[in-house]
Amino acid sequence: MSGAPSTFGGYASHPSLGEEPVPGTIVFEYWRLRFGSESVALEVPLTRLGIELDKESGRIDFYDSQQTDLVIYTLDQEILKHPALLQQAHTRRQIEALQSADELKRRLKLTGLFLAGFAVLAVVVSMMLGMMVRSLVAHVPPQWEQELGDNVMQELKKEMVVVENPKLKAKLDQAVLPLVNALPTNYGPFKFYIVEDRLPNAFALPGGHVIVNTALIDMADKPEEVCGVVAHEIAHVTQKHGIRRIISEAGPYLVFKLFVSDRSGVIGLLGSGSKLLVSQSFSQEYELEADSVGWDYLVKSHIDPRGMIDMFHKLKLMQDNLGMEALSVSAFESHPQTEKRIRRLEAKWEHLKDKTDFVTLENSEWK
Repeated sequence: MSGAPSTFGGYASHPSLGEEPVPGTIVFEYWRLRFGSESVALEVPLTRLGIELDKESGRIDFYDSQQTDLVIYTLDQEILKHPALLQQAHTRRQIEALQSADELKRRLKLTGLFLAGFAVLAVVVSMMLGMMVRSLVAHVPPQWEQELGDNVMQELKKEMVVVENPKLKAKLDQAVLPLVNALPTNYGPFKFYIVEDRLPNAFALPGGHVIVNTALIDMADKPEEVCGVVAHEIAHVTQKHGIRRIISEAGPYLVFKLFVSDRSGVIGLLGSGSKLLVSQSFSQEYELEADSVGWDYLVKSHIDPRGMIDMFHKLKLMQDNLGMEALSVSAFESHPQTEKRIRRLEAKWEHLKDKTDFVTLENSEWK
């Protein structure tokens, strides 16, 4: 290498130099790195020179592989472009490795920014889609919603064993009557059915059809527990989750098209998607909303809302014993997790101001 060597401001650190780093200059001369100050003169052959980069401070450290406690460093990034370091294979490979790591870090940062931007966009699109779905649902005539629920219920009656036991029906009516009497007058009338099934289950259809399995009634120790489940299912009806789900399942493109141009097409869409109402599967958003709205209905009815929590605990225990695949309960789906939903409701109980003004539900027919 010809010409005068370049110099860089730097520091040297070594136990023999004291506790404070010694300021000086770094010079490359042919095959070695030299550090000099008024009191210190050091040199390291390039064949033994190690190079490290402190990512937080941007400091470039040079050290001698045979004297690891000696560190010569600088903040001047230009030093890595010096010909002496690039011509020596040993140091060039280290610089390339450092640059590769920096490039990887830069790409990861760009990827992170892209993913964050995409996540924000997805949230915005989801919110807009939800608003459009709600707007479309608002244009569905109540009589058509009632007719849709009636038709689906008629089909279900062909597949389910509907129980006509007067005593059992009276038991269910006894539990839900105070709740129904306190519901908003613009919903209903609600119709309740008891279906023979060995697994506890409950679900609801547009138009106010609420189906409760015999196993769910048998599991309950008090009417408040059944009432908690029914309140959740009624919330699915009042919040129009079934209708909203059918429209949402059509996809963003069709939802947007119906929203901006042809809202009359919603009726045809609902007719073709009525089978979705039977699958008893709602999104996490809908399930959590039904929990909250159902809880509010219980409180407004002066019914102890802890019955909902108690039934959650029982169903959680059954889920743990039988496995998630064995227990599929519309009111208490595993998504979101039952434990999470229990915690949310327990927090609601803790924040409830009046915990005493509850009606006493007649429980002579209960365990």
